[in-house]
Amino acid sequence: MEALQKQAFQAIECLIMTREKKVQNRKVLANKLTQSVNNTNKKWTITQLHMVSLINKDKYVNNAFLSKELNISKAAISKAINTLLQYGIVTAHKNANNNRETFYSLTEEGEELATIHDKMHEIAKERYEELLNKFSDVELKVIIKFLNEWIKQI
Repeated sequence: MEALQKQAFQAIECLIMTREKKVQNRKVLANKLTQSVNNTNKKWTITQLHMVSLINKDKYVNNAFLSKELNISKAAISKAINTLLQYGIVTAHKNANNNRETFYSLTEEGEELATIHDKMHEIAKERYEELLNKFSDVELKVIIKFLNEWIKQI
């Protein structure tokens, strides 16, 4: 392996290990923030938090919509929704024109959870923007190409 490739490989390993540590720290913080919702010790998944945020932004949210937006299976959506229903974060409503179709809306606790998630998401977005502002357009194109190729490897 060439010296530059070796350095790149080491940087990737460092990035992955550092990210894992930070993800765990963010999960702990998120759990502390969200435990006040519904007075439970429930640890919400990132998927559930994203779902709550989507439901908060659109009044016609169903399993198909969530599956498409989050790029995950309808079975995974159903499992996450059932937990949100169980804890009183969302409510389910049948479509008046199609009784087989169910839409979701948030309870007060759900709205609080969505607000917490959206604030955390905004903080992350600001951090990424600060990072990306350090690179030129040419460098950003290389970064984008690299990340897209990395995604294909996963």
